[in-house]
Amino acid sequence: MSSIFKIISSEQWEEAKITGLVPRRAEDDIASLDSGAENSCILICEFGDLELVCTEYFKKSDIPVALEVSPNSYQGLVKWQQPTKEKPWKEGRLYVDHLLADMVLSIYSFEYLESEKNQKFRVLGEE
Repeated sequence: MSSIFKIISSEQWEEAKITGLVPRRAEDDIASLDSGAENSCILICEFGDLELVCTEYFKKSDIPVALEVSPNSYQGLVKWQQPTKEKPWKEGRLYVDHLLADMVLSIYSFEYLESEKNQKFRVLGEE
């Protein structure tokens, strides 16, 4: 299994380095309620979907970063949902309350691109 990724703002990553816990986003709480599971979940994605997910949920001012997490750290706790029209990416749900900051293998940054027709993020690479 390949690595899994959680996208958060740079500010949230700074908080995670202090507390040891990656902060939950509002989308995580909504997904937890929607899933009907007893445990809460955290939305994750695969590398190939980072730009789509980042563009959907983040603004330029968020200065988003993608946290690469080893799937071995959370083996058996991930369930994947197939792409839909509304979400054209493979959405993962990691059934834990929080990601631990020390499980992060790498951090990827994004470049914000804006044109007259659209705006999007592009993965720059590891920091």
